[in-house]
Amino acid sequence: MRYFIAALSFFASSAIAFADGPVAQPSDVRATIDRGLAFLVKDALAWRSQHNCVSCHHASLVIWSIWEAKQRGHAVDEPALAELTNWVAKSGDGKTGVPRPANIPKALNEKAVSLALALGTNPEPDSVLREGMKLLLATVKGDQLENGSWSSWPETRPPIFGNSDERTTALATLALLPAAAAGDDSAKAARDKGVRWLADTKTDDDPQSIALRLVLWQRLGRPAEEWESLASRIQAQQNVDGGWSQADDMPSDAWATGQALYAISHAGIKPDNPAISRAHAFLIKTQREDGSWPMTSRPVKPGGEGSKSLIPIICAGSAWAVIGLARSHLQ
Repeated sequence: MRYFIAALSFFASSAIAFADGPVAQPSDVRATIDRGLAFLVKDALAWRSQHNCVSCHHASLVIWSIWEAKQRGHAVDEPALAELTNWVAKSGDGKTGVPRPANIPKALNEKAVSLALALGTNPEPDSVLREGMKLLLATVKGDQLENGSWSSWPETRPPIFGNSDERTTALATLALLPAAAAGDDSAKAARDKGVRWLADTKTDDDPQSIALRLVLWQRLGRPAEEWESLASRIQAQQNVDGGWSQADDMPSDAWATGQALYAISHAGIKPDNPAISRAHAFLIKTQREDGSWPMTSRPVKPGGEGSKSLIPIICAGSAWAVIGLARSHLQ
């Protein structure tokens, strides 16, 4: 009980601190989500037509965003959702042919995790989806290290990849939850090993690591003392414009803001909390006419250059914005 009271006190103090910020109306939030969904479907189908590439940014996150909105009463493009889901389910085991670094021979197949997370959003999987999930999770489980973690790729472009074993382990463990809940013993064993590693490992303080760990702890029903500090840390990182940043030296953006909204909503912060309303207002204000959100590409190394094509990160960031808005709009 003392942890619950402490959490309420923190959220109340946050509400007072942000009380003078802009307030988003529910109808505006819904319209923003709908515009975002329309952009994501159009962009994902165009990507498929042009590249025929099942990707983290134009497949998994788009499917996830559609399901998040659908489960909260939004009308979605059902044929497009079915088409994208079937495409992912039949795409194989999620392995990539990129050579692993010599010192990290089992670096995570990020594609397998991302696609498994997408398929796991469907509450009533058919036989095709179940078979696809089976192949993807076999890859995920095969990448797990003996200590229970999953290795990240060094010198890869954040935020989709990046060099954080905490982030990869939290994501992989989240991907295993549906199969573990359905009684898959191997998924349960891998899940439990991942949870033990995370419980024994201090957070690296990367915003994604904190957000994903909070989501995982909440879904597992972990004790309040394990997630309260994470929720507090996320709220403390909210910028004056209402958004969140991927890193200290970056402005607020859709990716970080959507992910933070998604995480703190899992901690029980309600839509009428001023911190959430300010984040909604930020995403409403920054959405572009086509329904997307502006994003920048981060360099692999400090001082380097980001990707010359912003199409992938714009889709991924816009998907996280929709995911966060949908989850925090109605609880």
